[in-house]
Amino acid sequence: MASEPVSASRAVLNGQDGAIVVLKIYMDESGVHDGSPAVTVGAWFGVPSVWKSFTRHWNHQKRPIKVFHAVDCQNLRGEFEGWDETRRDTYVANLLPVIAQHEIAGLLIGIDMKCFEQAMAAVPEMRDMFGTPYDACFQWNIQTFVDFNNKRGGIGRLAFFHETNDYEASAKRSFEFVKINPKNTSEKMSLTFAGKDDFVPLQAADVLAYEGNKRIRNIDKKPRRAWSAIDPKADRIRVLYYGRKNMDRLISSLTVFRQKLVASGWDGKVVA
Repeated sequence: MASEPVSASRAVLNGQDGAIVVLKIYMDESGVHDGSPAVTVGAWFGVPSVWKSFTRHWNHQKRPIKVFHAVDCQNLRGEFEGWDETRRDTYVANLLPVIAQHEIAGLLIGIDMKCFEQAMAAVPEMRDMFGTPYDACFQWNIQTFVDFNNKRGGIGRLAFFHETNDYEASAKRSFEFVKINPKNTSEKMSLTFAGKDDFVPLQAADVLAYEGNKRIRNIDKKPRRAWSAIDPKADRIRVLYYGRKNMDRLISSLTVFRQKLVASGWDGKVVA
């Protein structure tokens, strides 16, 4: 799995190091429903000219489907109702490689919910400051891109796009928390919520969040064909997640953070 926000970042920036560049970042979530084994927030990033090319290519390849939803495709629902698995699999095999044919790169943030719930059972007081797993994944995603931009001198303009969802208000709070951080040197940041039909690259983010969710559930197993299709050389997507092997690190960091909050007079409310 890629290092740096992604090892493909140099290709994504297309030699524009040292120049002001707009990065458009399209995000989506998966697994926020009750009982989900994992929660993920996936994001693809690239420069505007590449996204224009991607959109034309994706729209052509996804016909006759109007708006691609990975969960509908998997379960033969919505626009895929009446399809059989053979037709679906052939369609997906032709569509998903479009993502890897453009100079965009991805970041997947996730939390294994089974491990998380087991860890939280021992420290229930942490829930007062943690918020929801989606909040945590969303903010971690935003912060990772900000940190990447800061390393470049903060000269990039970060335009985030996310599908409209039930967590919009809390996501905006998390975004503003990152935006006003004095360590953030980005010249400009924005966050827009819209539908997948309005911003076509959100359909690619849907794929990343959905397939990423399945990936971190079985991180030690061979990747699904769909995952390999969007990251064929395993150098396009960076995966950051808390699971069985490192959940103790999350709890430890939260414990230290909580102690600092209490010492500073924290009122017990959720912290963004």
